[in-house]
Amino acid sequence: MIKLVPCATAVSAAVALLTGCGSETGPAGADRSVVFVGTGGTYQAAQREAFVKPFTASSGIKVVEDQPVTYAKLKTMVDSGRVTWDVAEADPYYAIANCGRYLEKIDRTVVDVSSIDKRLVSDCGIPDMKTAFLLVYNTEKYGAQPPQSWRDFFDTARFPGKRGMMNDAKEGGLEIALVADGVPTDQLYPIDYTRAFRKLDTIKKDLKFFTTGAEQQQAMETGQVDMVLAWPGRASQAARNGAKIAPVWNQPMFFWDVLVVPKGTPHKAEAMKFIAHAITPAAQTTLTQHIAYAPIHPGAKLPSDEVIRQYLPLGQDKGTGFLRDMSWWAQNLDPATQKWTAWVSG
Repeated sequence: MIKLVPCATAVSAAVALLTGCGSETGPAGADRSVVFVGTGGTYQAAQREAFVKPFTASSGIKVVEDQPVTYAKLKTMVDSGRVTWDVAEADPYYAIANCGRYLEKIDRTVVDVSSIDKRLVSDCGIPDMKTAFLLVYNTEKYGAQPPQSWRDFFDTARFPGKRGMMNDAKEGGLEIALVADGVPTDQLYPIDYTRAFRKLDTIKKDLKFFTTGAEQQQAMETGQVDMVLAWPGRASQAARNGAKIAPVWNQPMFFWDVLVVPKGTPHKAEAMKFIAHAITPAAQTTLTQHIAYAPIHPGAKLPSDEVIRQYLPLGQDKGTGFLRDMSWWAQNLDPATQKWTAWVSG
């Protein structure tokens, strides 16, 4: 964990006082600081080892961590002109939808994206990991004849048991329902809500919803669910903790997170340097050694840990995987969320 500046003992206080606390170098030293806001949990712990500690060591720029990222809070900061966050973890569609309004454009003269998959990069968002929504199942429940597809996830006759997924429209349930219903992966958008919810209705009574990644991981570890629409990072941690689970690499839906810079940050230059560091081969190598998210730089080394490798997209999908359409989600998040909420409560 990065040490906070001496005149503050809590993250919130450190954030509020970053520009007012003295340091060995006076006001100029105080300016050389970054507040990084993550999602918490094992992911932010991995980012601490990969991004935060090495960046401070190599640059001399202090990093204060905060959590969790909430878009409402970011909006309030920008609207009020009192921005205390400098770099935040975000969804790609948020970066697309809010570029120039609530987010700064990334300085490409500082952040080198020449080696990064261009499909993952936007004007205001730089990817810091790539992963996939995966079908993960209980190996003891299904034995020698496990599920092999999203169609099986929805087949409660052949594969009885409790299913789990995040209670959020943007967490994969809509697309996966359509894939299970036979929609080709290159024809998923615009999402046919009627068809997606009709398919979801077939397993609604067998669904357990999660509101946090910690709940998802606990459900896998305790056997509360037999199949999960899972985050690989959480699934790999559950497997490491003894959960009897395995992934199905058939039609995984690839997604990624991005680093963004709130509009009006007083530490824009330092924020850009932090992002530039985060996507280097060294930083990406360290990240994937600590959590089962794939590096976005081709020069990064893959971990030797077999548990992590099992949940990394290393070609196991044999070409069946597909990228999520983040531009569609940038335009349709609100109506999709409203429809999802109505379906869950209906």
